[in-house]
Amino acid sequence: MALLRTLLCASLLSAPLAQALAKNFIRYHQRSLLVQEHMVRGEYEQAVSLLTKLERTYGLMPTETFARAVCQVALKDTLAARQSYLQSITQGASLGWLYFSQPLLNDRNDTLWYQQIIAACEAQWSELPHFADGPNEGLPTPTSKLNQRHQFLLDSMGLFDSDPEHELYQKLIDRHDRMLDSMINGQLPVPTIARYGMNSEFETFLLHTSTSLKVGEHRTIKRWLKEGLIYPR
Repeated sequence: MALLRTLLCASLLSAPLAQALAKNFIRYHQRSLLVQEHMVRGEYEQAVSLLTKLERTYGLMPTETFARAVCQVALKDTLAARQSYLQSITQGASLGWLYFSQPLLNDRNDTLWYQQIIAACEAQWSELPHFADGPNEGLPTPTSKLNQRHQFLLDSMGLFDSDPEHELYQKLIDRHDRMLDSMINGQLPVPTIARYGMNSEFETFLLHTSTSLKVGEHRTIKRWLKEGLIYPR
């Protein structure tokens, strides 16, 4: 009976740990390097298989979604490749990747197919919101789903034009601190790499919070890293 209780306690304690490790994006990054090794060796089936496992656990980032498209082209699965290309653009992949990573095109049909892919991706890209009005009139600010709330803070800075620069910056820090507090207390959702892919917006946000708050909440921020909220660079 005592052994049963011990095993039960161990399983209960290990469940949260297993979940945290499952979402450890440092491991995601390590696996993505293995995908690249498979691709360099021409082992496209193995690369796609590993990407499928990564997607099941994490949800692919734009770089890996694009890599899957390249593998699917090599495997002649053009329908799946088209879907992966379009998905990578929706996630925020650069259009330049299509031009610099053009697959081997054997004949006119391949060339026409890839031209259609580029056209579809360009159309997809043009429909995405890329800029919003920033704090300075006429200077648009890059934005994304993650940046919607941050954009509100940038726009609000226009209200403080008459303040000295250091006061303006302090007000921005204070606003960021209140926003971070709301995330910690569960009043605002915490942005995740799993939803928004790899980007530096949340890290930039954290850089513009007060040092005292970051130090005081370092355990929470470290946990967010393990859960995949900050890309491990």
